[in-house]
Amino acid sequence: MLWTSVCRAQGEGVWNTQPFQDSIQAQLEALDLGQLLEFTEVLEEGYQELLPSLNLKDLVSGTPDAHSAADLLTLLARSFFGELYVSLSLLRQLVVIGILAAVLQRLSVSFGSRMVVDLAFAVCFLVLALVGLQSFKIAAGVAQDSVQTMVDFMHSLLPMLSTLLVAVGGITSAAVFHPLLWALVGSIASLVQRLLLPLILLSTAFSLVSQFSSELAFPKLGGLLRQVVITILGVTFIVFSGFMVVRGAIAPIADGISLRTAKYLTRTIIPIAGGMFADTLEVVVGGSLLIKNAVGIFGLVMILCLVAAPLIKVVAMVFIYKLVGAVLEPLCDKRMVQSLEIMESSLILVIIALATVALMFFLAITILVGIGNLAVFMR
Repeated sequence: MLWTSVCRAQGEGVWNTQPFQDSIQAQLEALDLGQLLEFTEVLEEGYQELLPSLNLKDLVSGTPDAHSAADLLTLLARSFFGELYVSLSLLRQLVVIGILAAVLQRLSVSFGSRMVVDLAFAVCFLVLALVGLQSFKIAAGVAQDSVQTMVDFMHSLLPMLSTLLVAVGGITSAAVFHPLLWALVGSIASLVQRLLLPLILLSTAFSLVSQFSSELAFPKLGGLLRQVVITILGVTFIVFSGFMVVRGAIAPIADGISLRTAKYLTRTIIPIAGGMFADTLEVVVGGSLLIKNAVGIFGLVMILCLVAAPLIKVVAMVFIYKLVGAVLEPLCDKRMVQSLEIMESSLILVIIALATVALMFFLAITILVGIGNLAVFMR
């Protein structure tokens, strides 16, 4: 059908956009976009409005639905205050525990009994630690679910981007990136879920024990585990980004040269039919390039939306701990305030881990989209 349309257009001497639209429509029908669009159901309604559409009309016109930066900031601010409202129960629990600890400490000092003071501190500290670990468990669960959802989305997106890379001539790039990226994405998810988050929890436990009793002090061990988490994240990001950049700089050049050679040979060996075939190939490649860029943009925005809500939830928890620490600092024992700071730093590590994973996936999609564009440019 596409070949006939192109031949008819050349015979009449008139070029129109119908072959191009037919090419895009045929490729959209061949691609399983429904699997990608299913992931929009896990997003909140406000975030769903940010996603660009993948229909024929918007792809051809080049004017997909767009939202301004002000709309995005408004949505993020509304989500943040909504999470703060949800976290008010945590705020009340921490404040009540802190005030109760301060009152018990004052009463114990009045009675002049050191044992009563230590007992009161121990009871309040254990309750505070229990509440803090529960909130950390919630944050870690949110992070694990978010990482798993992003990994599932990447596993659905990578085959589609690889197929579109082949369609625009990036055969070498698709062959190199697809299996390795598939393995890297799964490895990163396992690393965060099975190693880094448990290490953060372990470092939090050691640090809290050090605040509870001077005889069981492990402040160095807790700090060491935190440093190990940060180091692993940094090394993983450097290795991942280095692999993507190096591979992305080499493969498109080979693809572009191969396509240019094939196109030249086709026009030279088969003068008339070869030229028509080359022109038809241009139309198909142009449509594939447009779809690939649209799918890439959809993937970038989707990763941003998938990570935004969990990050905002954990950031709201961090804000709660900061606020409670500032309120209770003049009232409570300094060990209670330091315990709040430990929980706060642990949640910040969760934020860093989650943001690093999202950034690596964001970088992978960006480079894959750029590779296809560079291969066509080299052609």
